[in-house]
Amino acid sequence: MRELSVSVEIPVPPETVWRVLTDTSAYPQWNTLLRIEGEMSPGQTVDAQLSVPGLPTVSFSPEILTVDPGHEIRWRSGFLGVSAEHAFLLEPIDGGSGTRFTQYEEISGPLTARVVDRLARRLRRGFEQMNVGLRRHAVTVAADG
Repeated sequence: MRELSVSVEIPVPPETVWRVLTDTSAYPQWNTLLRIEGEMSPGQTVDAQLSVPGLPTVSFSPEILTVDPGHEIRWRSGFLGVSAEHAFLLEPIDGGSGTRFTQYEEISGPLTARVVDRLARRLRRGFEQMNVGLRRHAVTVAADG
């Protein structure tokens, strides 16, 4: 099993970050990593596209495991002998006026070492780019009221 975690601090409350994160129809405005269609509720499967920098775009259909408004979205997916559980985690900071947003991925399966060793740097870069986009867009949304 391998883990990958990337965080960013966002100077707006978790409620604003959550609103941006769950407005998947607006992802093309700011999210270079993911496109998502479908209902984000436990037990549902959504259609998603992952665009990791330097790799072809991959379509996948994760099952939503957890939706805890303002705190967490977690899903599970599998692809080419690899199983992944991905979480978007929101933690209030600065007395609730800010948010620590973390993307966490736990990868397992028979091909895990091979896949992660080859793709970890690119995955991390994709997570970082999404986090920066989320930060920028959440700050803009907060400023617009």
